[in-house]
Amino acid sequence: MLEPDFNPIPTIVQIGRSGYLCPCQAPSCAAQRATIVLRKLDAAGTPVRQIELCDRHADVAIARERERGLEILDRRDWR
Repeated sequence: MLEPDFNPIPTIVQIGRSGYLCPCQAPSCAAQRATIVLRKLDAAGTPVRQIELCDRHADVAIARERERGLEILDRRDWR
């Protein structure tokens, strides 16, 4: 019988523009407003985690995830 995986490993990071108002989730961010949504997806394309960040903190997070070997899907230009 198949056992469910309750902690899937993310393999893809999807980047998108935030369509709603929310604060940047980086600790003590001076920008205060998130403009980017980062979603980690598993191999099936199911979202595992999501975080809202300002542009500066998003660039840092994207570089870190790229170094870890995750595939980056940039959807910032989608409307």
